Amino acid sequence: MIKNKTIAAILAVLTFIAGSVLLTVIIFYTLGYPLSSIPQNQPFVFLAILVSAFLASRVYGRGSSERAAKATKYLNETLGLKLNEKDIWNALRAVEHMPPYAIKKYINLNINAVDEFEVRIKDYTDKLSEEEILTIKRIIEMPVPELQNILHNLYLETKLEQFQVLAKPEARPLIELNVKELKKLLFNE
Repeated sequence: MIKNKTIAAILAVLTFIAGSVLLTVIIFYTLGYPLSSIPQNQPFVFLAILVSAFLASRVYGRGSSERAAKATKYLNETLGLKLNEKDIWNALRAVEHMPPYAIKKYINLNINAVDEFEVRIKDYTDKLSEEEILTIKRIIEMPVPELQNILHNLYLETKLEQFQVLAKPEARPLIELNVKELKKLLFNE
């Protein structure tokens, strides 16, 4: 994981440029086409660009470790936990994939996300240790205003808008509903 997001962005751009050029040259060389025939063989160039974009996104994704380090430190200090930076990195990646407008929709419709993702939650929790389950229980038993304060501070640490949206007062009913459903699902409460 790359510790600095700026360096990750620069490396991603360089990966995209170098990958596009190198893959194009390799494809044309392998197929025996001269580079002057690029206009006639644009699908091969497009393929090289797609593969390079994928590689660049993988390089850039490694840059979120700085966020994970800050979030891990904050959560461990605030909650007195021993969370793993790699686990927090994975959780932040999942949060990044949920667009803020989707979270706002969940808030407006007060959607039971636990019910919607029940199978995935069960699959995930089946792989957790007893200590990790107890950590989850400790977190979801916190009062919702306290959880929202933590979400607000996570926003300040990570600048992920998703946390800011969930920290707002209008998100409270959604959090209350989903915490209640999570307790029911995981602990039969």
